[in-house]
Amino acid sequence: MSAHKRGQTWEARWRVGTKQHSKGGFHYKKDAEKYEAQQRSRIKSHSFVPPKRAKVTLQELTDEWFDSLTTSERTRSDYMDIWIRSIQPEWASMRLEHIRPDEVTRWVRTLRKDFSPQTVRKTFSVFKQILDLAVSQERLTTNPAVRAKELGGKGFLPSPKSSKATLVLNHRQVADLAEASGPYRLMILVMAYTGVRFGEVTALRARDVEIGDRRLHVRRAFTDIKGRLQLTTPKSGESRVIPIPNFLVPHLMTQLFELETPEDLLFTAVKGGPIRYRTWRKSFFDPAIRATDLKGFTPHSLRKTYASLSIQAGVNPKQLQEALGHSDIRLTMDLYTSLYEADRDGHAARLSEAAETVFSEKCSQNVRNAGTGGPDPWSRLGDLNPGPTHYECVALPLS
Repeated sequence: MSAHKRGQTWEARWRVGTKQHSKGGFHYKKDAEKYEAQQRSRIKSHSFVPPKRAKVTLQELTDEWFDSLTTSERTRSDYMDIWIRSIQPEWASMRLEHIRPDEVTRWVRTLRKDFSPQTVRKTFSVFKQILDLAVSQERLTTNPAVRAKELGGKGFLPSPKSSKATLVLNHRQVADLAEASGPYRLMILVMAYTGVRFGEVTALRARDVEIGDRRLHVRRAFTDIKGRLQLTTPKSGESRVIPIPNFLVPHLMTQLFELETPEDLLFTAVKGGPIRYRTWRKSFFDPAIRATDLKGFTPHSLRKTYASLSIQAGVNPKQLQEALGHSDIRLTMDLYTSLYEADRDGHAARLSEAAETVFSEKCSQNVRNAGTGGPDPWSRLGDLNPGPTHYECVALPLS
């Protein structure tokens, strides 16, 4: 216990991390000790709220949070829509000190009745991020959203897994789709073999393509915000560099020769200017999907196709994360773990292929040794020795 005499009254003192808190004015020592014990209990149960700093409303905190965001304008707009639609009506006027894990749990149950699993997860994520700011500012000791999730257990949030697996294409299917896309053949190939998003590929300029180094620089993206096309940073908020497969280089060179300045867009609408998603999809992509019988495949599925083909080619998760522009490798693994699992046999085949030459050479050396009086690998077997006529080189991998 930590009760201290201050003049004619007693003061309770307790510490949270490196910060000391206190409350005075108790007439009796036992009352100060009782109050101090209550605060320690609240700290242990994640319900302690520092005085004064937690008296701001969630609306005030959210205003600060939006000011601190470094995401793209599209992401910011999405977050704002989520705040206005699902969070603001319930929480805007509530002080931080009054937000409790059990109230968060009740709110999430309500969301699950009115919204899709994906929307519920996105809404909870935004809510948690806002309260993370309160923790970083020492307005809250712990995040009530995190505590609610811990108490709610595995089923607290709806599963992110879709009941319908996203279709991914093989190389032949990518080629067929590209051919059916008319003037946007190369754009389809770039999306499938670099993993760039639609908004990123349509914002590429001539200067973003380095033919000599075979590198693609993703520096910006077009974003449609409520019908208005804006040029923003990529979704991650940062630019990135992606290797260009060799077979795409001559096609990109041909495209570049048709442009006049380094600032020209690499891909444009038929009549010039930036490509708008809805128009492009209706006029070119969807007809190509019907022509190739790839029902259910979307432009964004080309991104997952890139991940699938990269994994088949032996690209490691870290390289894939960097190419896709994910800020955290855990996101890459969460999204594409199933693809790595599905390629187990492929990994084994590539390992076997890498070892084939060495083992084949070793086997040939054994045969030569046997014919020249060299070391006999069968000699140690004694009577089981089948003799040199039984030497046989087996080509790897074994089938």
